[in-house]
Amino acid sequence: MVRFLAIWFVLLVFPLGATASDAVYDRILVKINEDIITQYDLDEAMQPVLKQIGDRELSAAQQEQVAVLRKQALEKLVNDTLIAQEIERYGIEISSDAIDKEIEALKRNEGLSDDEFLEVVKSDGMTIEEFRDQLKSIIEKRELLGYAVHSKVLVTDTEIKEEYEARRSAYSMGKIVELGIIMLPPDVAAQEVKKRIEDGELTFTEAVAKYSIGPAKDSGGSIGEVAWADLADDWRDSINGVEEGDVGEPLTVRGNESLLSPIKVIEDQMIPLEDVRDDIFEDLMDEKRETVFKDYFDKLKQRSVIVYMD
Repeated sequence: MVRFLAIWFVLLVFPLGATASDAVYDRILVKINEDIITQYDLDEAMQPVLKQIGDRELSAAQQEQVAVLRKQALEKLVNDTLIAQEIERYGIEISSDAIDKEIEALKRNEGLSDDEFLEVVKSDGMTIEEFRDQLKSIIEKRELLGYAVHSKVLVTDTEIKEEYEARRSAYSMGKIVELGIIMLPPDVAAQEVKKRIEDGELTFTEAVAKYSIGPAKDSGGSIGEVAWADLADDWRDSINGVEEGDVGEPLTVRGNESLLSPIKVIEDQMIPLEDVRDDIFEDLMDEKRETVFKDYFDKLKQRSVIVYMD
């Protein structure tokens, strides 16, 4: 279910650690504007790892690591409190219907039935009620971002094109060949037809029309574009180093002698920009939202009254 909940929202989620020491549950640890975080709040946040540690004794190094993680956990509680205050300030309220719609969208996008969805939730160690609570929190934060961030983010067409060029290696499909084939009848020798084409007596297209008993006879023998890497070894060997429009070495296809021709060769075929434009747009939006939100959140902390009691 982590893949369902993963959004670009910039709040650090830290692993939690704990000790087996006694806690003073009502001790105030931090004051954040009009709210407080108590020792009890922190210990509750630490419960999952407290259970894992159990009665084990921790080494000095482990105790030091736990202290660092405990501090990180406290900072997350501070951040969460600030966000909750902002959500309240903007009057953001998420209805049960909105959560239902989000869940339906998640199931649809993942191709899950109701039962499969419940199994995924269960496998992540949550009840459906706990999942709904987490999803509500994420939707609230997303709505907050709408108020605080979205209107300040713009991705231009130029930026999309520049990012597309920067990702050439990721979007490259490698060498592409438009392949032509002449599948010959048993009474016609492939080497003879190959020689006639090479001597200029026939073009490849004319030889297709005259001799071929195979596919695409009415379209000059072209069987379409195929990635060089996807060709069978004997097909690749036949046309390796052959120029566009020339004919390769004979090979056997479906029991018949055949000739191949690389009608057109594209050395570095790219996935068209339009096919990936939306993905690039979303990635760039996420990056810019992250930057703008970080600035927003830093300023929010600066204008807030945050007092650590220890």
